[in-house]
Amino acid sequence: MTRTQALATHLLSGKPVSIKTAYKDFGISNISREVARLIERPFGLYLTRTKLEGKTKYGTYCCWFEYRLMNTKLNAAGIKKLKKYLQESQNKEKVY
Repeated sequence: MTRTQALATHLLSGKPVSIKTAYKDFGISNISREVARLIERPFGLYLTRTKLEGKTKYGTYCCWFEYRLMNTKLNAAGIKKLKKYLQESQNKEKVY
């Protein structure tokens, strides 16, 4: 499974992606760039970005974004296109 397929499957399931989950689950170290490059631009989708804040283990302030695919009218065509891509890519893998 490619990074695009894994990320698309994760987002379609309604789960959010943060820098931690992107690196741990998909091997993506720069999620802000890859979300746009792999998901938003090719499929015409808009992911919501939620700014989260916290403290490091040393007590200093830090912030990060969580990305989520919302099932809205704006994303309807892109979600359909993304599902079709996943289906076609899975059929190609079964052939080999």
